[in-house]
Amino acid sequence: MTLFLTSAMTIVATTWFMGWWGVPLAALILGVMGWARRGIAWMTSLAAIVAWAALLLLDVTSGRFGALATAIAGVMRVPSAVVVVVTLLFAALLAWSAAALGAEIGRALRRGR
Repeated sequence: MTLFLTSAMTIVATTWFMGWWGVPLAALILGVMGWARRGIAWMTSLAAIVAWAALLLLDVTSGRFGALATAIAGVMRVPSAVVVVVTLLFAALLAWSAAALGAEIGRALRRGR
């Protein structure tokens, strides 16, 4: 549980400072560091969902999110909830792929020793 919360906070921090590029960067590092842990890519993916949900919640409380989500949903001709789900899935897919790659890099580094 501690690794999960640390992962989510790391993804929040890197996203805050780097934008969406922070998700694959943090996930790659988490994958390399946790290469021996079974399911590291899935755990990192779930942590990314939680992290971005927290960032979206922060935007909701500031009052800016509603207008933006409505505008984007209107352009895409989908309900606002779909925009939120797609946003969270984007973070999850970025994190899963980068963490899976990182885990393979970590295994390769381990074999190379």
